[in-house]
Amino acid sequence: MEKIDHNIHVLSLVIKKENDIPLVRTKAKALSDILGFSKIKSSQIGLISSEISRRILRRSQGGLATFFIICRRIPGLTQFESGIMLEFSSEKAPFLFIKNEASDKVFISSSKKVTDNLEFEEGEKGEINRIRIIFFGATQSCEDLEEKNDVIKKRLFKDIEESYLENLRAKHEEVLRLLKTLTIKNKELDKVNAELLELSKDMESLVHERTVVEFALRIADKIRNPATVIGGLSRRLLKKMPKDSPFLAKVQAIFQEAQKLEQIVKDFEGLVKEQEVFFVELDLNDLVKEVLEAWMPGFEKKNIRLRVKYYDGPLKIHGNPKTLKVALLHVLKNALDASIEGSPIEINIARINGRPTIEIKDYGIGIDEKIKRRLFKELVTTKPSGTGVGLIMVHHIMLEHQGKIDIESQKGLGTTVRLIFPMRWKE
Repeated sequence: MEKIDHNIHVLSLVIKKENDIPLVRTKAKALSDILGFSKIKSSQIGLISSEISRRILRRSQGGLATFFIICRRIPGLTQFESGIMLEFSSEKAPFLFIKNEASDKVFISSSKKVTDNLEFEEGEKGEINRIRIIFFGATQSCEDLEEKNDVIKKRLFKDIEESYLENLRAKHEEVLRLLKTLTIKNKELDKVNAELLELSKDMESLVHERTVVEFALRIADKIRNPATVIGGLSRRLLKKMPKDSPFLAKVQAIFQEAQKLEQIVKDFEGLVKEQEVFFVELDLNDLVKEVLEAWMPGFEKKNIRLRVKYYDGPLKIHGNPKTLKVALLHVLKNALDASIEGSPIEINIARINGRPTIEIKDYGIGIDEKIKRRLFKELVTTKPSGTGVGLIMVHHIMLEHQGKIDIESQKGLGTTVRLIFPMRWKE
């Protein structure tokens, strides 16, 4: 895109019927004449305008032509030069198919020869729904054009009153379109906030589950051995002790209390086993889609290009959806933080050596080999504000799922993280 220091919006024309095409051509040619372009250049500008307008009408059932006066500093000099920018758009459907039709390629190729810049907005399938064309070389200076802005508009509108009304209508439609876009964005933001709130609840639930499990295991481990020893010794004493011994009642009391301790250990171990109810059958494709939807604004903000390759068909595992979301989110966040703006992140869900795997690859700063060796042993991080807890948590979550996390990284070339699950779940 040519560097433009500032622009002046002159008029917008709606393209909805055949009579609008010559109107666009006339106004484009008139504006060119006012700015001091040569007759040949003005004719070329008018011809290109009418041709694009005709394509919009035939292929998109309507669109919008917007005219701007533009100014820029001449490269390498202190002087400014002026020109015209024409923008053609259609919101309903694409009006050009550059990749598929030879006639379009010829048209674009010929147009480039007479323009200073030709820029398109291209969709996923190669369709074009917005074009900007720039012509420099006007003889009027930028200062003169700014002062004559009102005069220019009057000259453009003096012959056809309808064009002025169409311009107002176009502005009104543009405002409505912006309001609609804003409404959609607000709905998307509300959805993201709801997803983040749900994720926060999942995190709280995960912390609670882990606290309960670790507390139960710690108590059970501390009680188990002494309870077993006391119970065993008291049982032996009872077998050897005469029934008329004055210590019989005391030893029986010790034995009964030891049995209570052993039952407490079993209760705590049962509490740990209850956590297994959180493990259900999951499809890795669905899990990744759900997390990506929640985290999409983060990728869009940094202009990250996501390349996701889903497994062909369901890829089922046995897992806890809450903890796996947390693990996947940590890995994605690390990839996002490490990536430079505009770079890609590749996500691949596949079977590797028969094992269900989620592979996340970034092209960021990479991980130093010394740090990599300590990743799952210590709280290490490459981020100034990081704690280093994330990957250790991911490591433990994968162990809970009888899987593992594998990391390949080269400094300056990027990092690949694989969450690898077992082929078969072992009860």
